[in-house]
Amino acid sequence: MAVPQKCSRLKCFSKKVLASILTALGTGMASAPRRGDTHRTLPPMPAALFHSPSPRLLARSVQIAVLALGSLCVGCQSVDYYQARYDRAPRLVAGLVYGAPDAQADAGLPATSDMPAYNGEDVWQRLAERCRLLDGQAVNERIVRQRDWLLSNRGFVSGASGRAGPYLHFIVERLDERRMPMELALLPMIESSYNPMANSPAAAAGLWQFIPSTGRQFNLSQSATYDARRDVVASSNAAMDYLTRLHAQFDNDWLLALAAYNAGEGTVGRAIEANRRRGLPVDYWHLNLPKETQDYVPRLLALSLLVRNPGAYGVKLTPVANAPYFDVVQLNHSVDLTQLAATTGVDEAQLVRLNPA
Repeated sequence: MAVPQKCSRLKCFSKKVLASILTALGTGMASAPRRGDTHRTLPPMPAALFHSPSPRLLARSVQIAVLALGSLCVGCQSVDYYQARYDRAPRLVAGLVYGAPDAQADAGLPATSDMPAYNGEDVWQRLAERCRLLDGQAVNERIVRQRDWLLSNRGFVSGASGRAGPYLHFIVERLDERRMPMELALLPMIESSYNPMANSPAAAAGLWQFIPSTGRQFNLSQSATYDARRDVVASSNAAMDYLTRLHAQFDNDWLLALAAYNAGEGTVGRAIEANRRRGLPVDYWHLNLPKETQDYVPRLLALSLLVRNPGAYGVKLTPVANAPYFDVVQLNHSVDLTQLAATTGVDEAQLVRLNPA
């Protein structure tokens, strides 16, 4: 369960009020639950407490919270995937190359944790400086088409960036700790438009759009009272565990790992074997994959282009303070959010936003 700090335009909870919240919860501060933790009928749920944003970004941070609550966008239902057909092996677009010519997308790049600490104020800039999957790679036609789709649907980008506010710093921090590509922080924009309440026709749910069976594989319990796929902390850790496993399974190739996250391990594995039997290349760009998966990876890479240089593309990203938006409190019992809000004076909408499960 998440408990926000009570924020106004100019101030947040004092330590005394924060202590009253912890007293009401009957618990103390603790770390987030580990992947192996299990949840039963009345699971212990992590509670999040708002941190005060930096003074420059405080007003905008409050606005982000409103955007996150007010949006009912369901990402995977609202995203209209580009319908034009194109060759599986894309042609290169002259002049569009990122990074040094000898850089590699999956080898020889500095891990994000090995890079200098980011001391700026905005998480989007921190993310942009650590995007590496396109370094040294020519931007092909499939990426350009997805970039153009995003530029023609700027409301999708700006809306998702606003909804990302409460969650982005947490996800970026976890990716940094795990030395994973920072582009993965953009995955919830494509999967759910950063809406933890998103559902898909395939019964996928949450920021990371876990289907029920895959969620259970990664200890995301689902019951009538609690769906861990909507738990921002639990589902983010599970998604990173899953992506790490896929990365190892597909020879440390992040593009294949992303394709498998979308289409399934079996689909990508069969496509690789089919190409291998025909003597064809087995990289992502040459595989015969479902149309959605053909667009999925290029769209993520195109989104990273926009985030790396939003000014050049005329894209507005809602600022997100480079500071924790919430802390995690481990509870040993379930808590009624309405009752907690009434007891502590905390805005119930903020409690719900941080505890969508």
